[in-house]
Amino acid sequence: MCAEFLERYTDVRDGLITAPRELRRFTRHLSLCPSCRHYDAAVRRGVLALQAAETIEPSPAFRRRLDARLARERRRSQVPARAGIAAALFVAAALAMVALEGVRHPPVAQAPALPRVPFPRPVVQAGVPFVSFQDPRASVFAGSPAPDGSALVEPASAGR
Repeated sequence: MCAEFLERYTDVRDGLITAPRELRRFTRHLSLCPSCRHYDAAVRRGVLALQAAETIEPSPAFRRRLDARLARERRRSQVPARAGIAAALFVAAALAMVALEGVRHPPVAQAPALPRVPFPRPVVQAGVPFVSFQDPRASVFAGSPAPDGSALVEPASAGR
């Protein structure tokens, strides 16, 4: 409740919360919580002290000094003309670099083509449920090669 009390304390003190239930709840909390009661007493003392104080009038020279100080601060915060010119040149240089980069195409290195290599022929072996590839250096086949380059190879244990 303390966090909620502190968050809504100003509304309660200024009379913005008028619901009787809410007011009873805050009053009950204030009577039970010494920390919030101390906070309420300090704020009430501060408000009473401000209400009792007389109106503060600035000295006659205050407005003149304030205007002079504000003029100095405005001059300090203004960007010098040279800085604006430098910024414009920087933007122009950046745009020129972007434009040149878009026009210029660096040469792309070409890798030499590799020599053609014969692809190994697929070989179907009887009784084995997978396809393997023939070593291109081997030339022993049983049977004639098919149009697709495959050949039937009989296993050595076929008993010839």
